[in-house]
Amino acid sequence: MRRLVLAAIVLLFQFPAASLAASQDRFELPQPYRDWERQYLEDFPDLQRVMDVMVDTSARQLKDPSQDILHNRICSALAHKMALDMKLRPADRRLAIATDLLHNISKEERPLLLTDAKVLKQASALVARLRQAGELKRSPEFWSDESMFANPLIGANLALIHHITGAITAGDILTSLGGYSARDIARVQSAIVAHSTGYWYFRKSIDDVAKRPDAWRKVYPEPEDDIAKIAHDADLISQFEAESVVPEGSKWRVLAAKRWGAKGPEEEAHVVYYVFSRLFDEARTDAGKALALKEWRRIQPELVKLMGLGPGTDPVKALGVPKAFQ
Repeated sequence: MRRLVLAAIVLLFQFPAASLAASQDRFELPQPYRDWERQYLEDFPDLQRVMDVMVDTSARQLKDPSQDILHNRICSALAHKMALDMKLRPADRRLAIATDLLHNISKEERPLLLTDAKVLKQASALVARLRQAGELKRSPEFWSDESMFANPLIGANLALIHHITGAITAGDILTSLGGYSARDIARVQSAIVAHSTGYWYFRKSIDDVAKRPDAWRKVYPEPEDDIAKIAHDADLISQFEAESVVPEGSKWRVLAAKRWGAKGPEEEAHVVYYVFSRLFDEARTDAGKALALKEWRRIQPELVKLMGLGPGTDPVKALGVPKAFQ
């Protein structure tokens, strides 16, 4: 897989940047994210190369990559906006945007599993390098039990491990593209490793498989610096985009059916409502919490309507907790 990614980068270098500047334009991006994306590409034209790798990789991995590309573009646009609001210096804003463009780069890469001894060795080496670089200080339990990944319910579950494998791949990509110091790459990788921690259902999955509370701390570290917190919160906030949640065939309704067994629009909406009702408070920054709550209030009534309930009804009180989470 790493050879395929690196080969794609080599091909990108064979053409002028201008000819590939619109690689993402065949995919829809709603406002205000389109304007924020345009702004950051004007500020940092080299990020178009990172965008191109993301789009090309998603198109290779998926029959229909539109939802994944939408998600990654919304994340990177939010990272730009949050970094501006937090008054980060331009160099850090660039790294935050690059992080969100690449945070899911291995989420659909089937060969990259931590049940593979070679991949696990690469992951362990990555964690060791990050700790040596001064990262992951607040997560002493993280990666303290590699044997957990021998269980295929964890180590072969791309949803649960793509934060690790994605950090490995992102490092390869940025090294090949050039223009990023070893310190830059370590910060991006550390942020990618910590971007999934806020997903309570991932943490629950780890605890359930391991059959012990807080086992997730061995798999997910806490985001530490501003870049990591922005990547973490932008990923959460992006989930609340109505286009990814409400329409039939949208990312979250598909996940409700495929991951949690929902059948039909009502059950899909019920599952998505429950997931999101517990998700918006996971943001690690005040700005992130405010943005997530704002978007939740926008999609909440649409999900209630899909369930066939009256306005203002609490679906959990009316229908209970969805079976998948009981």
